[in-house]
Amino acid sequence: MRLLDRIVQARAPLLIARGTEILRLPGPSDYAAAVLDCPLRLVLTDPLTRVCTSLAYAEGDRLGACLDLIHIPARTLWVEWLDAPRLETVAAALGLGLAAGRGGAAAMRAGIYVTTDGSGRRGCARTFWGPAEEDGDVCLAPLVTEFDLDAEDVPVGNVAEVYAGGAASLVIDDPAISSLLRCLRFRFDDAWAAYYRQECTSAALRKSVLGNSLAAVGTDLPVLFALCLLLSSRTQLPQRRADFARLNRRRARAGRPALLEHVELAVPVMSAYSSSAGPHADPRRTPRLHHVRGHLVRRGSQVFWRVPHLRGRASFGHLRSRSLTLHFESRGRPLLDGRPVDGRAAAARRDQASPLPGGPP
Repeated sequence: MRLLDRIVQARAPLLIARGTEILRLPGPSDYAAAVLDCPLRLVLTDPLTRVCTSLAYAEGDRLGACLDLIHIPARTLWVEWLDAPRLETVAAALGLGLAAGRGGAAAMRAGIYVTTDGSGRRGCARTFWGPAEEDGDVCLAPLVTEFDLDAEDVPVGNVAEVYAGGAASLVIDDPAISSLLRCLRFRFDDAWAAYYRQECTSAALRKSVLGNSLAAVGTDLPVLFALCLLLSSRTQLPQRRADFARLNRRRARAGRPALLEHVELAVPVMSAYSSSAGPHADPRRTPRLHHVRGHLVRRGSQVFWRVPHLRGRASFGHLRSRSLTLHFESRGRPLLDGRPVDGRAAAARRDQASPLPGGPP
């Protein structure tokens, strides 16, 4: 079952006992209606998750150099993926283990619910995760991730100020990636901040809780930005609209809730490997066979995604085309199905085309 369905079907509030007092904190059930009403719900295949993560943390011209081309494609958006491919790619790119805040489990599904202003350049996101199987609890991160793609560096609070409502930032020892993370700020949800102020009685414990919370959500938004860069291009991502009409009729007869419609996005088909070095190739000018990791290259207003490929002489192949050119509309408006996306208009089209038994798409 998709994570989005488990959130929509969540009914129990998050209750925590503190002495004789029962506290109600924000949990997945508080976002059930929001995810149900979300006009654009995207689920990424594992290869696309790897590509988006590689785009976010690739070598060469980093994603931070392309922030002016990125727009979130709807006022509200849900994006979901299996977390193992993202963790593997982040670990390979940065050499960092940033999954501790999600329990370190690779068999997790993760998702972000994004709300934006009209420009598609500013907004906030809430991160959810849960086991890939149906059993197990879904978690909502205590931190709210705020983003402003046009922001300059602004002062952020120290640990004590973060628990009082201030913002934290994430710094990685890589200037190119830090330039991307500068547009992100992390704040505790008000209810969670109040809870932690009571429970975290020492400065060391507060620092540890904040560090684990940042580790759980800190590297998610760059993956979203990379996805939006691909969506904004005229290079179409293969997509399949999940149609559960027949299955939902059977679920309704069994008294089970309907599954939500969503769009599954995949990676564009790349050219296959074939022989690169001809029989008369000059061996003195051909390097030995080696792997080149995928990376971004920007030339003015043109952006190229150099797909991972082998370089050098080998009898078993070369990549027929190593570059995927991303073309953009003059206004930089995101595209889906080859047309500029407007979240409300897209929702209206889907409502007219295929109403969902379980609620609005």
